[in-house]
Amino acid sequence: MQITFPALQSINDAVSLAYNTQFFETPTIYNRWTFDSPSTGRIQVYPRLNLLPGLREWLGDRVVNQLSTATFSITNKDWEETIGVFRNDIEDDQYGFITQAAQQLAMNARHLPDLLIAQLMLGGHTSITYDGQNFFDLAHPNPNNAAGTGGTTVANYQAGGGTPWYLFDTTKIVKPFIWQTRKPFLVIPKFSMTDPQVFWNKEFEWGVDGRANAGYGLWQLAFMSTAPMTIANVTAARTAMASIRRPDGTPMGIRPNLLVTGTALYPDARAYAENEFVPIDSVSGAATLAPNPLRGLFEAVENTWIN
Repeated sequence: MQITFPALQSINDAVSLAYNTQFFETPTIYNRWTFDSPSTGRIQVYPRLNLLPGLREWLGDRVVNQLSTATFSITNKDWEETIGVFRNDIEDDQYGFITQAAQQLAMNARHLPDLLIAQLMLGGHTSITYDGQNFFDLAHPNPNNAAGTGGTTVANYQAGGGTPWYLFDTTKIVKPFIWQTRKPFLVIPKFSMTDPQVFWNKEFEWGVDGRANAGYGLWQLAFMSTAPMTIANVTAARTAMASIRRPDGTPMGIRPNLLVTGTALYPDARAYAENEFVPIDSVSGAATLAPNPLRGLFEAVENTWIN
């Protein structure tokens, strides 16, 4: 192949088409429990919507709830991946693999949120958030979590040292996690014969880059456990989440709708979500089938990124 600008433009058009097509066709899972947020600057600030007390009877003047007094922020990061093709390979018509490489770039860019959100999930019990506690913690400040009992803290973490599993409430405006995009991921070519890397190194390049980051949303909408995923433990986690209240003592109305696990626990999670009967240990220790009290309370979701 004789390297000319029209020939290179044709290759670049094929790369762009392959990238864009694959990017929009690649399925993701992070958005099941993540709020997609556009960003307009280096840092994006979010209001803590859980501090809104809810509607009140209008007596006298309005009561203004200032969102700016308690916020959290996420700082964008730069991300890139670049591939190079030797000029000799194009001259020798050995460039058919470029479109496949472009598709892989697109898939990698599309799955970056899956990977980063999974890392937040796995590390949430050791990551400090806006209330001074870990995102998944045994003692989040929540003075009104138990109406009439004077409780001052609430837990969204159950320690056990085993394989983690999670409960999420994804029915609210804000979600447990946030994916923030400042600059979308686009493929950029460097294939001019006068580009330095072509002149000096005989290499054409295509790179993907973007600006984005993942962060924690509201801890109230998530629960992590490393204890055995039993009916009793799942029930206790649901109860703990449902007990969380707003600053004025009214319920937040949290109802977890997703039970998220890795591959190993997914069959059990699906059984809890769907089966009419499940094995329950009797007093003698023998497993017997009994009516499933968790059936229909949530959807089981397998997240391979936390394996």
